[in-house]
Amino acid sequence: MVAPERRTRADLVAALAIVVVVAVAAALLWWTSDARATISRPAAEPVPGLSVAREVPTTLRELWSAPSPKTDRPVVAGGSIVTGDGKQVDGRDATSGDVLWSYARDRDLCGVTYVYYDAVAVYPDDRGCGQVTTLSGKDGKRGATRSSYSDPEVRLSSDGTTVLSYGDSRLEQWRSDMVRMLSWGALDARIKPKVPAQPICRLVSAAGSGSQVAVIESCPQASEPRLTLLRADKEEDEPLTKSVPLTGVPDDDSARVIAVSGTTAAVYVPTPKPTVNVIDEDGKTIASTLIPKPPSPNAVASGNDDVVTWWTGDSVMVFDTNGLKYKYTVSPVGGQAPVGPATVMVGKLLVPVTTGYDVFDAESGAPDRHIDVARPPSQEAVVPAIAGSTVLEQRGDTLVALG
Repeated sequence: MVAPERRTRADLVAALAIVVVVAVAAALLWWTSDARATISRPAAEPVPGLSVAREVPTTLRELWSAPSPKTDRPVVAGGSIVTGDGKQVDGRDATSGDVLWSYARDRDLCGVTYVYYDAVAVYPDDRGCGQVTTLSGKDGKRGATRSSYSDPEVRLSSDGTTVLSYGDSRLEQWRSDMVRMLSWGALDARIKPKVPAQPICRLVSAAGSGSQVAVIESCPQASEPRLTLLRADKEEDEPLTKSVPLTGVPDDDSARVIAVSGTTAAVYVPTPKPTVNVIDEDGKTIASTLIPKPPSPNAVASGNDDVVTWWTGDSVMVFDTNGLKYKYTVSPVGGQAPVGPATVMVGKLLVPVTTGYDVFDAESGAPDRHIDVARPPSQEAVVPAIAGSTVLEQRGDTLVALG
């Protein structure tokens, strides 16, 4: 019979050493992990949905305001109004501004946007602004996440169903579950040796929908920028592409993508005269609208299911979401000049103007009335949005609620 093995003192010491090493390693992993560096405070109870407004209010007054430098327009996710400041994302009550839920990391936000009923928070790491977390607008609980190579600074936008993130050298589009639909531009490593490397072009301006992304690129050894149309294909890093030369346009960042709806893009070009061209998925210009003068560097577009509006600096151009057909322009009248793009409420177009809002019929552009709102003067756009019966305004680094 074989004698049973006996544990020696050395065995016990070795086992203890292994336990200590594992415990230390686990503690170090936790200490350096994202979990330790994250503070998540979900809502105590589900946030109720926003009731649909029945009419445009006759008066508007400020209900509350909050710093939100990490958003460039009002973000509405579910029943929450979302603000981003420093390291923290807050979900707020639309009427009171009270914080209902919050989420924070140990680093400053790159930006905040939304997709469907979720807020999307983007944080940096050593590979750029590519640490992404979705937060349910209903309770602030974490959902889908992703991590990828990105630029140190990115611009975020959403059509409600997808998120577009782009910096100077790289662009990505994400689905609502944060799966990457397509990518374009610089890579941190060659992962497919058989795929030719893309020229490292600077990404000047971009916008997207769930069907297409349009980006203006400034490329080495090229005297003119180009418009590149991207559509998702089987491989996210090999999208279907269509390159459109912007002939005669100076390579000075003056051209820009205004908006994309479906597979149609609205693009501003400064020459031979300031013009908005509507370009289809084949790269053909299907409509053109001259504008009186070049837009402001702070010009901004905003859209919803009905219309896309573009604030040029002192006027608002209105396009039908279907095919981006030009409808009409709201111009300065009687000392009232538009100070930002418009929003739609109960079939009415609300245009922020110098002393409040001018209200128009959204379909025809016929004037309705004026609503007084006192605002401090600013060179930055006032970007409005509707949350139930509350009118939200992004004023530079501040979000303001009116009701």
